[in-house]
Amino acid sequence: ISNFKRIRKKIIYKKMKNLIIFDYDGVLVDSFELNKRIYKDLSVEFNLDLPNNSDYYRELWELDWRETMKKLGLSTKEDFEKNYIIYSNGLKKYGSMVKPYDDIPEVLKSLSKKYKLAVVSNNFRDEIKNKLKEFNLLQFFDVTYGAEDGELKPSPDMLIKCMKKLNIKPKNTSFIGDMDGDIQSGRAAKLGKIIAVTYGFHLKNKLMDADIIIDNPIDLIKKF
Repeated sequence: ISNFKRIRKKIIYKKMKNLIIFDYDGVLVDSFELNKRIYKDLSVEFNLDLPNNSDYYRELWELDWRETMKKLGLSTKEDFEKNYIIYSNGLKKYGSMVKPYDDIPEVLKSLSKKYKLAVVSNNFRDEIKNKLKEFNLLQFFDVTYGAEDGELKPSPDMLIKCMKKLNIKPKNTSFIGDMDGDIQSGRAAKLGKIIAVTYGFHLKNKLMDADIIIDNPIDLIKKF
């Protein structure tokens, strides 16, 4: 019995001292097609000729949406305000397309037993929390940070705020993202481990600077 108590105490201590931060889009949920639909709406509003090819968007999209807009020649305050409206409306119109990736519920259930879990995303906080709640996943996270909570990634601002809130050191924090900007953000925050997933938005060639690269959500369990 005493040995069991020691093991349990060790697991609880490890959970208190170690944190895994997840990006949202492209890591926890598949929102790729939703974003394609939104950018097609954007192309109508701004009279752009955007293709349907998925690889085009994997190259176009930057972690900070404002940088993506600039690549399309849209950089004024008015452009950004229009995009905000288009994106917000798109979340409502196409929201049913968003689903957790296969095995993500199992991954979160497993990792939450040993680690604190958090979400740091450039998406809207309420959108993230509502979707996670809809799929019964919000319960696994200690905190959820969205676009309203700080400077957008690749700034390390929200990652740093998240660690401070949970009183976890950078060396004891891992971050899982799907875009090159996530890797930049994690490096700037001096995190202990940065994992990139290839099943999200960016192709593998953009993710080579990560400490670990995985192709399937279930493989995340093996990395901790």
